[in-house]
Amino acid sequence: MRRKFTYIELAIPAIFVCFLFSVNLYAYASDVPYIAFSSKRNWNYDIYMMDIKGENLQQLTDHPANEFSPAFSPDGQRMAYVSSRHDGYGEIYVMDIRTKVSHRLTHHPKHDNNPAWSPDGRWIAFDSNREGTHHIYKIEPDGGNLQRLTHGAGNRNYNAAWAPDSQSIAFVFVHAPGEGGNSGIYIMDADGGHPKRLANQPLAGSMPSWSPDGKRIAFCDRVLRGNREIYALNVDGSGLRQMTRHPAMGFAPVWSPDGRSIVYFSKWNQKTDIYLIKDVRSRHEVRLTRHPAEDKHPTWVPAGYFSVSPTAETQTTLWGRLKVSVHDE
Repeated sequence: MRRKFTYIELAIPAIFVCFLFSVNLYAYASDVPYIAFSSKRNWNYDIYMMDIKGENLQQLTDHPANEFSPAFSPDGQRMAYVSSRHDGYGEIYVMDIRTKVSHRLTHHPKHDNNPAWSPDGRWIAFDSNREGTHHIYKIEPDGGNLQRLTHGAGNRNYNAAWAPDSQSIAFVFVHAPGEGGNSGIYIMDADGGHPKRLANQPLAGSMPSWSPDGKRIAFCDRVLRGNREIYALNVDGSGLRQMTRHPAMGFAPVWSPDGRSIVYFSKWNQKTDIYLIKDVRSRHEVRLTRHPAEDKHPTWVPAGYFSVSPTAETQTTLWGRLKVSVHDE
C-alpha cells in the first residue's frame, strides 16, 4: 500500500508539470508574435524566424540553394516558399512544419515567385514568367488545378495579395511600352475577372498587402528623388496615408494579424534590414535586424505554427519559465 502511495505522489507532480508546460506553451505562442523573413547571412538566402523584438532567431530552411519569400497556410502548419534547388530557377515548395519535409509544388523551367496563401487555405497564388512575361497564377496546395489569372502579351503582373475573404486579389500591373493601361496596384476577382486599378495611388504602387479587416491596402510607392515610402490606402481610394518618412527605401509591407502593425524591409546606407511599424496610428517604427547581410521578404507567422512545432530553443525557454512558475511563485 505504501508503494502505491509513493507512485501516486510521484505521478501527481509529473502530471502537474505537463499541464503547466502545455499552458505555458499556449501562452507563449499566443502572446509573442513572430516574423519570418529571408536572409543572406549564410552566403545564400535561407528563411529565418524571430520575435517582434528581433530576438529568438531560428533558422527554418538550410540548403545551398537560395530559399526565400515565406508564406504560411492559415493554420500555420505549412509554409510555401521559393527555392532554386532544382535547376537554378525559382520554384514554389511547400514545407510541412511538423515534419520539416518539403515537396515541390511547381515544375517549370522558368521562374515562379512570390507565393501567397489564400486565407481560406484553398489556393496558393504566385507570379511566373513561364509564358514569356510575368503573370499571376493560382494552384491548389497539393499541386492540382493550375490557373492563369492575368493576361496580356507584353504586360507584367506580379506580387499577388489575397483579400481576407479570399474573394479578391490585389496585384501589381506594369504595362508594356506602346500598350494601354496605367501601371500600379489593381484588384481583381479571385478567378481573374474584373481587374480595376486602385484609385489615388501617389504614382504607381507595388507590393500590396491587405489589412485583416479588408478595408485598407498597404503598399510601397516611389516619391521624390527616387525614394520609396510605405503608404496605406482604403480599398475605395480614400484615406491615403504615408506611413514612413525617411531617406531609406521601404519595400514589401505586411499587416499584422491584428491590424495594429506593419512589418517591411528597408535599404539604407547599403544595408537591407527588417523594420516594424509598431502602431499604424502613431507610425512609430523600430529596426528589428542589424546583420551585415541582406534581410528581406518579412511575413507574420500564424499562432498555429507553435502549436505543432515548438523548437528546442522554444522548449528550453518554456521550461525555464515553467521552473520559475513552479519554484518562485
